[in-house]
Amino acid sequence: MSLQGKVAIVTGGSKGIGKATALKLAKEGASVVINYGSDSKAADDVVEQIGNKQALAVQADAGNVASLEQLVNTTVERFGKIDILIANAGVMPNVDLMHMTEELFNQVFNLNVKGPMFLAQVRRFVRSSF
Repeated sequence: MSLQGKVAIVTGGSKGIGKATALKLAKEGASVVINYGSDSKAADDVVEQIGNKQALAVQADAGNVASLEQLVNTTVERFGKIDILIANAGVMPNVDLMHMTEELFNQVFNLNVKGPMFLAQVRRFVRSSF
């Protein structure tokens, strides 16, 4: 299957499964936005592997709605549309119930649940329909 002409966002796209997904999407022809939280070098390395014309690294907190709006708007500004969303960013803290803090719980919930849900509402963020 060719993804030629398609545009994808991959949250957590600079390492691990997200990186592998981004590389595969690009290999199949898609333009790919590599979302990362803090490691710009890793994201830039993925863009370099894919090529600057076909890929873009965008820093955004994938658990924050305003940051996701920026991610979506930057994608549409660069590539004109969004066809594929891969909500890959996530965390799994290694703590037991007694050591789970409200702050840590909120971080996990925002990145693993709230972020993907609002990213899926991408139509709310962009004027174009797809």
